Amino acid sequence: MDTVWLIDATSYKKEIDQELLAVKKDYFKIKAHARMRRIGPHVRPVQRTFSTGLLRIATLLSRMGYGVQYYHLNDFLEQNIAEMAKGCPDIVAFGCVCPTIPVCGLLAEKIKNIYPKAVTVVGGAHVNVALKKTMEKYPYFDRYSFGYDKEAVGRMLHKEINEEIVDEPYVDYSILPYSLNEYDINIFTTLGCPFRCSYCQDGQMPYLECQRNGGLGMIQEQLLPGKLVHFFDSTLGYCESRLLEVCEALKDLNHKFILSCDIRAEFITKRTVEALEAAGFREIRMGLETVDKEVLAKNNRKVLPDMVMEKIKLVRGNSGLYLTLYTVSGLPGFTQETYQKNQEIYRFLLETRSVDEIKNAQYVPYPRDDIDLADKGVIWKEENWENYDRQSYPVYETKELTRQQIWDGFLDTARTINEAWLKGWGFHSMDELGDGELYPEYIVGSYLKEKVK
Repeated sequence: MDTVWLIDATSYKKEIDQELLAVKKDYFKIKAHARMRRIGPHVRPVQRTFSTGLLRIATLLSRMGYGVQYYHLNDFLEQNIAEMAKGCPDIVAFGCVCPTIPVCGLLAEKIKNIYPKAVTVVGGAHVNVALKKTMEKYPYFDRYSFGYDKEAVGRMLHKEINEEIVDEPYVDYSILPYSLNEYDINIFTTLGCPFRCSYCQDGQMPYLECQRNGGLGMIQEQLLPGKLVHFFDSTLGYCESRLLEVCEALKDLNHKFILSCDIRAEFITKRTVEALEAAGFREIRMGLETVDKEVLAKNNRKVLPDMVMEKIKLVRGNSGLYLTLYTVSGLPGFTQETYQKNQEIYRFLLETRSVDEIKNAQYVPYPRDDIDLADKGVIWKEENWENYDRQSYPVYETKELTRQQIWDGFLDTARTINEAWLKGWGFHSMDELGDGELYPEYIVGSYLKEKVK
Protein backbone atom coordinates (compact mmCIF):
# COMPACT_ATOMS: atom_id res chain seq x y z
CA MET A 1 0.00 0.00 0.00
CA ASP A 2 1.42 3.37 -1.02
CA THR A 3 1.83 5.92 1.77
CA VAL A 4 0.83 9.57 1.34
CA TRP A 5 1.78 12.30 3.78
CA LEU A 6 -0.53 15.31 3.63
CA ILE A 7 0.93 18.39 5.31
CA ASP A 8 -1.65 21.05 6.09
CA ALA A 9 0.13 24.40 5.74
CA THR A 10 -3.03 26.47 5.32
CA SER A 11 -2.70 27.85 8.85
CA TYR A 12 0.51 28.79 10.61
CA LYS A 13 2.14 30.66 13.45
CA LYS A 14 3.88 33.88 12.53
CA GLU A 15 5.83 36.45 14.51
CA ILE A 16 4.38 39.92 14.03
CA ASP A 17 5.65 43.43 14.57
CA GLN A 18 5.72 44.33 18.28
CA GLU A 19 3.83 47.58 17.73
CA LEU A 20 1.04 45.72 15.97
CA LEU A 21 1.12 42.99 18.61
CA ALA A 22 0.37 45.56 21.33
CA VAL A 23 -2.64 46.81 19.35
CA LYS A 24 -3.81 43.24 18.77
CA LYS A 25 -3.66 42.39 22.45
CA ASP A 26 -5.92 45.34 23.25
CA TYR A 27 -8.25 44.32 20.44
CA PHE A 28 -8.69 40.78 21.74
CA LYS A 29 -9.18 41.98 25.28
CA ILE A 30 -12.05 44.20 24.16
CA LYS A 31 -13.37 41.36 22.01
CA ALA A 32 -13.54 39.03 25.01
CA HIS A 33 -15.75 41.56 26.79
CA ALA A 34 -17.94 42.33 23.77
CA ARG A 35 -18.59 38.74 22.76
CA MET A 36 -19.40 37.61 26.28
CA ARG A 37 -21.89 40.46 26.66
CA ARG A 38 -23.48 40.02 23.24
CA ILE A 39 -23.23 36.29 22.55
CA GLY A 40 -23.04 34.92 26.07
CA PRO A 41 -21.13 31.87 27.33
CA HIS A 42 -19.54 29.82 24.56
CA VAL A 43 -16.63 27.49 23.93
CA ARG A 44 -13.62 29.70 23.24
CA PRO A 45 -11.48 29.19 20.11
CA VAL A 46 -8.61 26.75 20.53
CA GLN A 47 -6.34 28.15 17.78
CA ARG A 48 -6.01 24.98 15.74
CA THR A 49 -7.72 24.58 12.38
CA PHE A 50 -7.67 22.20 9.43
CA SER A 51 -8.32 22.53 5.72
CA THR A 52 -11.64 20.90 4.83
CA GLY A 53 -10.51 20.69 1.22
CA LEU A 54 -7.35 18.82 2.17
CA LEU A 55 -9.34 16.51 4.44
CA ARG A 56 -11.70 15.72 1.55
CA ILE A 57 -8.61 14.79 -0.51
CA ALA A 58 -7.35 12.63 2.36
CA THR A 59 -10.74 10.90 2.55
CA LEU A 60 -10.73 10.15 -1.16
CA LEU A 61 -7.17 8.78 -1.04
CA SER A 62 -8.06 6.59 1.92
CA ARG A 63 -11.05 5.14 0.06
CA MET A 64 -8.76 4.39 -2.87
CA GLY A 65 -6.56 2.26 -0.61
CA TYR A 66 -3.69 4.65 0.13
CA GLY A 67 -2.20 4.88 3.60
CA VAL A 68 -2.81 8.50 4.56
CA GLN A 69 -0.99 10.41 7.31
CA TYR A 70 -2.26 13.93 7.97
CA TYR A 71 0.11 16.44 9.61
CA HIS A 72 -0.18 20.10 10.55
CA LEU A 73 2.69 22.32 9.49
CA ASN A 74 3.51 23.49 13.02
CA ASP A 75 3.64 19.90 14.27
CA PHE A 76 5.81 18.89 11.35
CA LEU A 77 8.29 21.68 12.05
CA GLU A 78 8.48 20.85 15.74
CA GLN A 79 9.45 17.24 15.22
CA ASN A 80 12.11 15.36 13.32
CA ILE A 81 10.77 13.98 10.05
CA ALA A 82 12.37 10.58 10.54
CA GLU A 83 10.73 10.25 13.95
CA MET A 84 7.30 11.08 12.54
CA ALA A 85 7.50 8.68 9.64
CA LYS A 86 5.68 5.36 9.80
CA GLY A 87 7.60 3.95 6.90
CA CYS A 88 9.01 5.75 3.88
CA PRO A 89 6.44 8.02 2.18
CA ASP A 90 5.69 7.48 -1.49
CA ILE A 91 4.08 10.91 -1.88
CA VAL A 92 4.37 14.01 0.29
CA ALA A 93 1.79 16.69 -0.57
CA PHE A 94 1.64 20.19 0.90
CA GLY A 95 -1.59 22.19 1.07
CA CYS A 96 -0.21 25.75 1.14
CA VAL A 97 -1.08 29.40 1.24
CA CYS A 98 1.27 32.05 -0.11
CA PRO A 99 3.21 32.79 3.13
CA THR A 100 3.85 29.09 3.84
CA ILE A 101 5.13 28.03 0.40
CA PRO A 102 8.75 29.06 1.17
CA VAL A 103 9.00 26.92 4.31
CA CYS A 104 7.26 24.03 2.52
CA GLY A 105 9.81 24.38 -0.28
CA LEU A 106 12.60 23.89 2.26
CA LEU A 107 10.80 20.91 3.75
CA ALA A 108 10.42 19.39 0.29
CA GLU A 109 14.19 19.67 -0.18
CA LYS A 110 14.85 17.97 3.15
CA ILE A 111 12.36 15.20 2.40
CA LYS A 112 13.98 14.54 -0.97
CA ASN A 113 17.37 14.26 0.73
CA ILE A 114 16.04 11.69 3.23
CA TYR A 115 13.67 9.87 0.88
CA PRO A 116 15.00 10.36 -2.69
CA LYS A 117 12.21 8.29 -4.26
CA ALA A 118 9.39 10.25 -2.58
CA VAL A 119 7.29 12.42 -4.90
CA THR A 120 6.71 15.93 -3.53
CA VAL A 121 3.57 17.86 -4.46
CA VAL A 122 2.56 21.47 -3.80
CA GLY A 123 -1.09 22.45 -3.85
CA GLY A 124 -3.59 25.08 -2.85
CA ALA A 125 -5.33 28.16 -4.23
CA HIS A 126 -2.05 30.06 -4.51
CA VAL A 127 -0.66 27.46 -6.93
CA ASN A 128 -3.76 27.91 -9.07
CA VAL A 129 -2.87 31.53 -9.83
CA ALA A 130 0.93 31.44 -9.50
CA LEU A 131 1.86 27.98 -10.76
CA LYS A 132 4.71 29.06 -13.03
CA LYS A 133 6.37 31.26 -10.40
CA THR A 134 5.97 28.62 -7.70
CA MET A 135 7.54 25.79 -9.68
CA GLU A 136 10.41 28.04 -10.81
CA LYS A 137 11.22 29.28 -7.32
CA TYR A 138 10.96 25.92 -5.56
CA PRO A 139 12.50 23.14 -7.71
CA TYR A 140 12.13 20.42 -5.06
CA PHE A 141 8.41 20.18 -5.76
CA ASP A 142 7.96 17.40 -8.34
CA ARG A 143 4.30 18.04 -9.05
CA TYR A 144 1.55 20.55 -8.44
CA SER A 145 -2.10 20.08 -7.59
CA PHE A 146 -5.09 22.37 -7.41
CA GLY A 147 -8.83 22.08 -7.88
CA TYR A 148 -11.41 20.12 -5.93
CA ASP A 149 -11.44 16.50 -4.80
CA LYS A 150 -10.96 14.09 -7.75
CA GLU A 151 -9.36 16.76 -9.90
CA ALA A 152 -6.81 17.58 -7.18
CA VAL A 153 -6.15 13.92 -6.39
CA GLY A 154 -5.67 13.15 -10.07
CA ARG A 155 -2.98 15.81 -10.34
CA MET A 156 -1.36 14.58 -7.14
CA LEU A 157 -1.19 10.96 -8.30
CA HIS A 158 -0.56 11.90 -11.92
CA LYS A 159 -3.33 9.67 -13.23
CA GLU A 160 -7.02 9.66 -14.08
CA ILE A 161 -9.33 9.07 -11.13
CA ASN A 162 -12.07 6.48 -11.56
CA GLU A 163 -15.38 8.32 -11.70
CA GLU A 164 -17.07 5.26 -10.18
CA ILE A 165 -15.54 5.95 -6.77
CA VAL A 166 -18.32 6.60 -4.26
CA ASP A 167 -18.35 10.18 -2.93
CA GLU A 168 -19.57 9.36 0.57
CA PRO A 169 -18.76 9.89 3.37
CA TYR A 170 -18.45 13.61 2.86
CA VAL A 171 -15.23 13.69 4.86
CA ASP A 172 -13.62 11.22 7.25
CA TYR A 173 -12.74 13.27 10.33
CA SER A 174 -11.02 10.30 11.96
CA ILE A 175 -8.05 10.95 9.66
CA LEU A 176 -7.22 14.12 11.58
CA PRO A 177 -4.48 13.74 14.23
CA TYR A 178 -6.57 15.45 16.96
CA SER A 179 -10.13 15.08 18.18
CA LEU A 180 -12.63 17.54 16.72
CA ASN A 181 -13.04 19.54 19.92
CA GLU A 182 -9.35 20.37 19.71
CA TYR A 183 -10.05 22.28 16.49
CA ASP A 184 -11.87 25.46 15.60
CA ILE A 185 -14.54 24.28 13.19
CA ASN A 186 -14.76 25.96 9.78
CA ILE A 187 -17.01 24.31 7.21
CA PHE A 188 -18.63 25.28 3.92
CA THR A 189 -21.78 24.66 1.89
CA THR A 190 -20.36 26.13 -1.33
CA LEU A 191 -16.97 27.20 -2.63
CA GLY A 192 -16.39 29.90 -5.21
CA CYS A 193 -18.06 33.30 -5.36
CA PRO A 194 -20.44 34.94 -7.84
CA PHE A 195 -18.65 38.27 -7.38
CA ARG A 196 -15.33 39.37 -8.89
CA CYS A 197 -13.69 41.77 -6.42
CA SER A 198 -10.15 42.39 -7.69
CA TYR A 199 -8.49 41.91 -4.27
CA CYS A 200 -9.97 38.46 -3.64
CA GLN A 201 -9.24 35.07 -5.28
CA ASP A 202 -12.60 33.49 -4.40
CA GLY A 203 -14.26 34.72 -7.57
CA GLN A 204 -11.68 32.83 -9.65
CA MET A 205 -12.50 29.49 -8.03
CA PRO A 206 -14.95 27.17 -9.81
CA TYR A 207 -18.30 26.75 -8.10
CA LEU A 208 -18.62 23.71 -5.84
CA GLU A 209 -21.85 22.85 -4.08
CA CYS A 210 -21.66 20.70 -0.94
CA GLN A 211 -24.09 19.49 1.71
CA ARG A 212 -26.60 22.11 2.78
CA ASN A 213 -25.66 21.72 6.44
CA GLY A 214 -21.95 21.82 5.57
CA GLY A 215 -21.50 18.34 7.03
CA LEU A 216 -22.36 19.60 10.52
CA GLY A 217 -24.91 16.81 10.84
CA MET A 218 -22.10 14.24 10.65
CA ILE A 219 -20.13 15.66 13.54
CA GLN A 220 -22.64 17.35 15.83
CA GLU A 221 -22.61 14.48 18.32
CA GLN A 222 -18.83 14.86 18.67
CA LEU A 223 -18.82 18.60 19.45
CA LEU A 224 -19.34 20.30 22.78
CA PRO A 225 -22.53 22.37 23.19
CA GLY A 226 -21.74 26.03 22.69
CA LYS A 227 -18.95 25.27 20.21
CA LEU A 228 -18.34 28.03 17.65
CA VAL A 229 -18.85 26.83 14.07
CA HIS A 230 -18.01 29.18 11.22
CA PHE A 231 -19.34 28.76 7.69
CA PHE A 232 -16.65 30.15 5.41
CA ASP A 233 -18.60 30.25 2.15
CA SER A 234 -17.59 33.50 0.42
CA THR A 235 -21.23 34.38 0.92
CA LEU A 236 -23.40 31.83 2.68
CA GLY A 237 -25.02 29.47 0.17
CA TYR A 238 -23.72 31.45 -2.84
CA CYS A 239 -27.14 33.02 -3.53
CA GLU A 240 -30.18 34.07 -1.52
CA SER A 241 -32.41 31.10 -2.43
CA ARG A 242 -29.80 28.55 -1.41
CA LEU A 243 -28.98 30.57 1.72
CA LEU A 244 -32.57 29.98 2.82
CA GLU A 245 -32.25 26.26 2.03
CA VAL A 246 -29.04 26.11 4.10
CA CYS A 247 -30.77 27.79 7.03
CA GLU A 248 -33.66 25.33 6.85
CA ALA A 249 -31.26 22.36 6.82
CA LEU A 250 -29.38 23.71 9.85
CA LYS A 251 -32.60 24.44 11.69
CA ASP A 252 -33.64 20.80 11.18
CA LEU A 253 -30.48 19.63 12.99
CA ASN A 254 -31.75 21.14 16.25
CA HIS A 255 -28.11 21.74 17.18
CA LYS A 256 -26.67 23.52 20.22
CA PHE A 257 -23.82 25.41 18.57
CA ILE A 258 -23.08 29.06 17.93
CA LEU A 259 -22.89 29.64 14.19
CA SER A 260 -21.31 32.45 12.22
CA CYS A 261 -21.02 33.14 8.52
CA ASP A 262 -19.83 35.58 5.88
CA ILE A 263 -22.57 37.24 3.87
CA ARG A 264 -22.84 39.94 1.22
CA ALA A 265 -24.91 43.02 1.98
CA GLU A 266 -27.02 42.26 -1.12
CA PHE A 267 -28.37 39.12 0.55
CA ILE A 268 -29.38 40.75 3.81
CA THR A 269 -33.15 41.14 4.01
CA LYS A 270 -35.62 40.86 6.84
CA ARG A 271 -36.43 37.35 5.63
CA THR A 272 -32.80 36.15 5.50
CA VAL A 273 -31.96 37.68 8.87
CA GLU A 274 -34.88 35.88 10.48
CA ALA A 275 -33.86 32.62 8.77
CA LEU A 276 -30.28 32.96 9.98
CA GLU A 277 -31.35 33.43 13.60
CA ALA A 278 -33.79 30.53 13.40
CA ALA A 279 -30.96 28.33 12.08
CA GLY A 280 -28.76 29.11 15.10
CA PHE A 281 -26.55 31.84 13.70
CA ARG A 282 -25.41 34.31 16.32
CA GLU A 283 -22.91 36.25 14.22
CA ILE A 284 -22.82 37.48 10.62
CA ARG A 285 -19.87 39.18 8.93
CA MET A 286 -20.11 41.47 5.93
CA GLY A 287 -17.71 43.77 4.12
CA LEU A 288 -17.30 47.53 4.26
CA GLU A 289 -13.85 47.66 2.72
CA THR A 290 -13.82 51.46 2.52
CA VAL A 291 -16.21 54.40 2.33
CA ASP A 292 -14.25 55.80 -0.62
CA LYS A 293 -16.42 55.15 -3.69
CA GLU A 294 -13.57 55.72 -6.13
CA VAL A 295 -11.49 53.03 -4.41
CA LEU A 296 -14.44 50.62 -4.51
CA ALA A 297 -14.91 51.20 -8.23
CA LYS A 298 -11.20 50.71 -8.89
CA ASN A 299 -11.34 47.34 -7.12
CA ASN A 300 -14.54 46.17 -8.81
CA ARG A 301 -16.54 46.30 -5.57
CA LYS A 302 -20.16 47.01 -6.46
CA VAL A 303 -21.69 47.43 -2.99
CA LEU A 304 -21.56 51.09 -1.99
CA PRO A 305 -21.33 52.35 1.60
CA ASP A 306 -24.91 53.66 1.62
CA MET A 307 -26.25 50.14 1.01
CA VAL A 308 -24.06 48.68 3.75
CA MET A 309 -25.26 51.32 6.20
CA GLU A 310 -28.88 50.51 5.32
CA LYS A 311 -28.25 46.82 5.89
CA ILE A 312 -26.61 47.52 9.25
CA LYS A 313 -29.80 49.27 10.34
CA LEU A 314 -31.88 46.37 9.02
CA VAL A 315 -29.87 43.82 11.02
CA ARG A 316 -30.05 45.91 14.18
CA GLY A 317 -33.78 46.54 13.81
CA ASN A 318 -34.74 42.93 13.13
CA SER A 319 -32.34 40.70 15.05
CA GLY A 320 -29.98 40.26 17.96
CA LEU A 321 -27.15 39.07 15.69
CA TYR A 322 -23.57 39.96 16.57
CA LEU A 323 -22.57 42.03 13.54
CA THR A 324 -18.95 42.10 12.37
CA LEU A 325 -17.61 44.25 9.55
CA TYR A 326 -14.65 43.26 7.41
CA THR A 327 -12.46 46.13 6.23
CA VAL A 328 -9.39 46.14 3.98
CA SER A 329 -6.77 48.88 4.44
CA GLY A 330 -4.43 50.02 1.69
CA LEU A 331 -6.39 48.97 -1.38
CA PRO A 332 -5.24 50.41 -4.72
CA GLY A 333 -6.42 54.00 -4.85
CA PHE A 334 -6.20 54.60 -1.10
CA THR A 335 -4.99 58.05 -0.04
CA GLN A 336 -4.32 59.62 3.34
CA GLU A 337 -7.81 61.10 3.12
CA THR A 338 -9.27 57.61 2.55
CA TYR A 339 -7.85 56.41 5.87
CA GLN A 340 -9.29 59.48 7.63
CA LYS A 341 -12.75 59.01 6.13
CA ASN A 342 -12.77 55.34 7.03
CA GLN A 343 -11.74 56.02 10.61
CA GLU A 344 -14.54 58.57 11.02
CA ILE A 345 -17.12 55.99 9.95
CA TYR A 346 -15.59 53.23 12.08
CA ARG A 347 -15.69 55.53 15.10
CA PHE A 348 -19.35 56.28 14.53
CA LEU A 349 -20.34 52.64 14.04
CA LEU A 350 -18.52 51.38 17.14
CA GLU A 351 -19.26 54.27 19.48
CA THR A 352 -22.99 54.04 18.70
CA ARG A 353 -22.87 50.21 18.91
CA SER A 354 -24.32 50.05 15.38
CA VAL A 355 -21.92 47.15 14.80
CA ASP A 356 -20.31 44.84 17.32
CA GLU A 357 -16.85 44.42 15.83
CA ILE A 358 -14.68 45.65 12.98
CA LYS A 359 -11.95 43.36 11.61
CA ASN A 360 -9.25 45.44 9.95
CA ALA A 361 -7.00 43.54 7.52
CA GLN A 362 -4.34 44.82 5.15
CA TYR A 363 -4.54 44.43 1.39
CA VAL A 364 -2.06 41.92 -0.04
CA PRO A 365 -1.47 41.88 -3.83
CA TYR A 366 -0.81 38.16 -4.14
CA PRO A 367 1.85 37.27 -6.73
CA ARG A 368 0.28 35.85 -9.89
CA ASP A 369 1.70 34.53 -13.13
CA ASP A 370 1.90 37.00 -15.99
CA ILE A 371 -0.16 39.66 -14.23
CA ASP A 372 1.14 43.16 -13.68
CA LEU A 373 -0.90 45.35 -11.36
CA ALA A 374 0.77 48.55 -12.53
CA ASP A 375 -2.48 49.62 -14.20
CA LYS A 376 -4.04 49.44 -10.71
CA GLY A 377 -1.23 51.56 -9.31
CA VAL A 378 0.42 48.69 -7.39
CA ILE A 379 4.21 48.41 -7.37
CA TRP A 380 5.67 45.25 -5.81
CA LYS A 381 8.56 45.85 -3.43
CA GLU A 382 8.98 42.43 -1.85
CA GLU A 383 9.87 39.02 -3.27
CA ASN A 384 9.79 37.05 -0.01
CA TRP A 385 6.43 35.29 -0.09
CA GLU A 386 6.43 34.60 3.65
CA ASN A 387 5.73 38.33 4.06
CA TYR A 388 2.61 38.22 1.87
CA ASP A 389 0.46 38.21 4.97
CA ARG A 390 -2.34 40.56 6.05
CA GLN A 391 -0.53 41.37 9.29
CA SER A 392 2.92 42.05 7.80
CA TYR A 393 4.70 45.21 6.68
CA PRO A 394 3.34 46.01 3.19
CA VAL A 395 4.98 44.19 0.30
CA TYR A 396 3.99 46.96 -2.13
CA GLU A 397 3.53 50.68 -2.61
CA THR A 398 1.12 52.63 -4.80
CA LYS A 399 1.16 55.83 -6.83
CA GLU A 400 -0.49 57.56 -3.89
CA LEU A 401 1.28 56.04 -0.87
CA THR A 402 4.67 54.72 0.21
CA ARG A 403 5.03 51.41 2.07
CA GLN A 404 5.52 53.27 5.33
CA GLN A 405 2.41 55.40 4.78
CA ILE A 406 0.37 52.26 4.07
CA TRP A 407 1.71 50.65 7.25
CA ASP A 408 1.06 53.76 9.35
CA GLY A 409 -2.47 53.99 7.99
CA PHE A 410 -3.09 50.36 8.90
CA LEU A 411 -1.84 50.85 12.46
CA ASP A 412 -3.72 54.14 12.92
CA THR A 413 -6.92 52.46 11.76
CA ALA A 414 -6.39 49.58 14.20
CA ARG A 415 -5.86 52.00 17.10
CA THR A 416 -8.93 54.01 16.11
CA ILE A 417 -11.04 50.86 16.15
CA ASN A 418 -9.83 49.97 19.66
CA GLU A 419 -10.50 53.47 21.02
CA ALA A 420 -13.99 53.66 19.51
CA TRP A 421 -14.84 50.11 20.58
CA LEU A 422 -13.89 50.88 24.18
CA LYS A 423 -15.94 54.07 24.14
CA GLY A 424 -18.94 52.23 22.73
CA TRP A 425 -18.87 49.95 25.77
CA GLY A 426 -18.57 52.90 28.15
CA PHE A 427 -14.84 52.63 28.95
CA HIS A 428 -12.18 55.32 28.74
CA SER A 429 -9.06 53.16 28.98
CA MET A 430 -7.92 49.55 28.70
CA ASP A 431 -7.20 49.51 32.44
CA GLU A 432 -10.93 49.60 33.13
CA LEU A 433 -11.30 46.14 31.58
CA GLY A 434 -9.17 44.73 34.37
CA ASP A 435 -7.11 41.58 33.94
CA GLY A 436 -9.61 39.72 31.83
CA GLU A 437 -8.45 36.95 29.53
CA LEU A 438 -7.58 37.79 25.92
CA TYR A 439 -9.90 36.32 23.33
CA PRO A 440 -7.65 33.47 22.12
CA GLU A 441 -7.89 34.05 18.38
CA TYR A 442 -4.57 35.45 17.29
CA ILE A 443 -1.59 33.10 16.99
CA VAL A 444 1.89 34.49 17.58
CA GLY A 445 5.03 32.46 17.02
CA SER A 446 8.22 32.49 15.01
CA TYR A 447 7.86 29.44 12.78
CA LEU A 448 8.08 31.21 9.45
CA LYS A 449 11.29 32.93 10.51
CA GLU A 450 13.06 29.74 11.54
CA LYS A 451 15.14 27.80 9.06
CA VAL A 452 14.17 24.20 8.49
CA LYS A 453 17.03 22.24 9.99
